[in-house]
Amino acid sequence: MTRLSPLDALGPAFRRTREVLAQPFRFWFFLKIALVAALTQPGFYSASISYPIDGANFATMSRLPHHQSFVAPSLAMFGLVAIIIGAIAGFVLWIGITYLYCRLRFTLFDLVVHKRGRVGQAWSSYGRQAWRYFGLVILTSLAFLVVAAAIIGPAILNAVRVVGPLAAAGSNANPFAMLSAMLPLLLAIFAVAALWALADALMQDFLLPPMAIEDAPLESAFGRFFGLLKSDFGSVAIYVLLRFAVGIGLVWILLMLLFVVLGLGGLMIFGVGTLLYHALWTSMLGQVVCVALAIVVGLIALSIYLVAMISVHGIAAVFQQSYSAYFYGGRYPALGDRLEPPLVVDAIEPPTAPSTGSPLIPPWSEPPAVW
Repeated sequence: MTRLSPLDALGPAFRRTREVLAQPFRFWFFLKIALVAALTQPGFYSASISYPIDGANFATMSRLPHHQSFVAPSLAMFGLVAIIIGAIAGFVLWIGITYLYCRLRFTLFDLVVHKRGRVGQAWSSYGRQAWRYFGLVILTSLAFLVVAAAIIGPAILNAVRVVGPLAAAGSNANPFAMLSAMLPLLLAIFAVAALWALADALMQDFLLPPMAIEDAPLESAFGRFFGLLKSDFGSVAIYVLLRFAVGIGLVWILLMLLFVVLGLGGLMIFGVGTLLYHALWTSMLGQVVCVALAIVVGLIALSIYLVAMISVHGIAAVFQQSYSAYFYGGRYPALGDRLEPPLVVDAIEPPTAPSTGSPLIPPWSEPPAVW
């Protein structure tokens, strides 16, 4: 496979994305691959888990009394136990989700590189490699906790120091001082998030392929990656920038198309629902029918939304994996040969002279040896 520049690898990556997901297009096959791909993205887990948790917290807080002057000791103890149990459950959930998306990243790599479309086979082929990669992700995550504390901690202390007197001032507080106190904290959070996204992308794009193809140990995968940085740092830097820029742009374009379609569908449903409400709500049976229809339509809308989000995140994840494979494949022959197997040319025998009949009779164009 020829070495491709970061720009030249975009076209084959989009083509590979189409081939893996939709050539030929089969809805349930597309949804299966898109779900596997979406589950390899931490952002998809965040969107899937944080929204229900936020909704449950909002519902719980809205039911709490707003004028309690004290908290009973037993209630405080119950809250402390609940916090401890929640922390343990959250830690176990984090470990499970981390292993799942580490294992599924090898599955996605196999689906994109080999285009077999068999999730079960791809899942079962990388058990040992997935555990090794899982350990790397856990160690990197723990290291980032220290980095986050070093970067965000001072910003939090500065915000508390500045915001305390401003909060005591009440409505007379200077909003610009509040903004100046919160801005460093927001920048620190953004810097840590960007640094983690970069480290996560580099692990997936450059450390995972040698582990999947050669069952390479971590030191070998790191050595190959550092050798690539030493020999072609500029191309790697441009690739990383394009990976994030094109990936984010693709997600935003798909989300805008999704919201346009869902918005038009929602307006149509709202119009039909308004007509049905005015026509049926006057009777008891009509009210029952309206409530049943509202429940059914709500479940259908939720299912469509989930399928749409899986599709958006799945398409973006397949593209990013395809883009990394084509960029790295030209610099890693074992990967390039799997993406585009080299042509095998069979040995061709030289053509023989056409038969001219009996060897005793020379051709007409030549004089006989003895005349």
